[in-house]
Amino acid sequence: MKITILYVEDEEEIRNNTKRPLEYLCDKLILAQDGKEGLELYKQYDPDIIVSDIKMPNMNGIDMTKAIKEINPNQYIIFTTAHSESSFFIEAIDMQVDGYILKPIDYELLENKIENIKEQIDIKLKNKQQEKEIQQQKLNILEQSKNAQMGDIIGNIAHQWRQPLSVISTAATGIQIKKQLGMISDDEENSLLESIDKNAQFLSKTIDIFRNYIKEKRETKTVILQTRVNLAISIVEASLKNNNIKIINNINKIDDIQIFIVVGELTQVLINIFNNAKDILSEQNKKDKWIKIDLERRENKAIITIEDNGGGIPDNLISKIFDPYFTTKHQSQGTGLGLYISKDIIEKHLHGKLSVKNSQNGAIFKIELPLSSIK
Repeated sequence: MKITILYVEDEEEIRNNTKRPLEYLCDKLILAQDGKEGLELYKQYDPDIIVSDIKMPNMNGIDMTKAIKEINPNQYIIFTTAHSESSFFIEAIDMQVDGYILKPIDYELLENKIENIKEQIDIKLKNKQQEKEIQQQKLNILEQSKNAQMGDIIGNIAHQWRQPLSVISTAATGIQIKKQLGMISDDEENSLLESIDKNAQFLSKTIDIFRNYIKEKRETKTVILQTRVNLAISIVEASLKNNNIKIINNINKIDDIQIFIVVGELTQVLINIFNNAKDILSEQNKKDKWIKIDLERRENKAIITIEDNGGGIPDNLISKIFDPYFTTKHQSQGTGLGLYISKDIIEKHLHGKLSVKNSQNGAIFKIELPLSSIK
């Protein structure tokens, strides 16, 4: 850790005598003859610690410190002075300086104060580095979650495309064979061509939905909450139907709710919850499998609830469901990051709350978004 000290003193003899012990305590020492020069050098070099006299020509230490504290309220400053008037002490306390040493300077005391400040700086740097590492870990986890979700999205595209591709193939083959045999009328040919065109448009629309979601920029803007929920449903709908899971969508029963939100992130959370319910239900042999989505506006919140009839989460696991890397699936089938990331997004990015409980039917996930985010 390299430390820079700015020493401000108008008396040359004191400045020269104090220079050597200060040089021993830092990697770089900057000298100034008064507060005005000290302020200019501070702006130029941004030192870690300032040691300054109080009574000086041009600009005194008090005024210099006030100007510096406006730039950086947390700047470390030690006063040295030959004056012990109570007014100086009071002003020093008000400005929250880090030390006050009377002249002649006790260099051992000065060294102790500087070493204490250096320890504080070192702790702050370590904390900052730890915060940076934690943030990087979260970004890595988010990237892992996105990669896992990308596999689900590709699977959903395949489910969406399977039936229309089959229709197109059947219609095209039918036209070709009947043409060769002379067994097709103009009306039948036009009908089959219209079917091909209709299904081709469906494929194009499907690609647009998925492409827009994948390429959606992370920006904050006002959107209709129901639109975001319906987008998530449209992405997973074919996959759910392929697993014989019915979607009970009740969100359009209330007036539109406008919300100022980070677009894309809520959709990501909803897809994670839908996929989690799908994985549970697809393992069950029951005939009537469903996922129900409700939306209500209650006091200062918008509340989205997603319930399934998969039997619920075992009592010994429900408290761990949002833990990172926790999964009940085989390692090859899941990362255990989806619900952890979902809770992080809702509570830290969207300032809401994500919780889960069991009902008589299965699990109920509840997303609460604050009214302050809703317009």
